[in-house]
Amino acid sequence: MDIAGEPARPADYGRKALAMMAFLKSDLFLRFMGGFAIGAVGMFLLQPEEQPVLSSTAIAATSTHDAAL
Repeated sequence: MDIAGEPARPADYGRKALAMMAFLKSDLFLRFMGGFAIGAVGMFLLQPEEQPVLSSTAIAATSTHDAAL
């Protein structure tokens, strides 16, 4: 870390690397990544294969707007 114009010492990088490894192995991070992975797979698998019915009626309703005038 560059504080007041002084370059970081090599020992600082080692401490930061150990802190990052400790965070990556923590339960908090592993639970977050597990939930993210399950959510991503669920979003991919639960996608509807056909268009929702409401989208076609909404398009039809906007096309008849000028006919009512």
